[in-house]
Amino acid sequence: MPKTILIADTSENTRELLKKTLANRYSLIIVESPLQALNVIMKKHVPSLALVGIDESIDENGDSVFAAIRKHAVDITLIALGERDNEHEAVEAVKAGATGYMIKPLDPHNILSITEKNI
Repeated sequence: MPKTILIADTSENTRELLKKTLANRYSLIIVESPLQALNVIMKKHVPSLALVGIDESIDENGDSVFAAIRKHAVDITLIALGERDNEHEAVEAVKAGATGYMIKPLDPHNILSITEKNI
């Protein structure tokens, strides 16, 4: 049975690129926002890896979505997808619970490399 990857990003183009790159190797759960990713995980559908876009989303307790996902899925590999090469954004995502960081626009070879290393 293939490992499952959760994809959560507000950009349809990003979701489609990730789907096209990963669908033939992994089982995918695709949602349109980081908050929807948190809802999937809270329903005990914990994937092997989550690729989650960075935005200003917070959960009902005021935590960042990354911190909330980490709270509900301690062992998940959580990769933040950032809009630009921004050191501050990357540091904040990792402080909040992300395992790593990828910069948009995403490259299919980089996507495969990172997923294969982290799944």
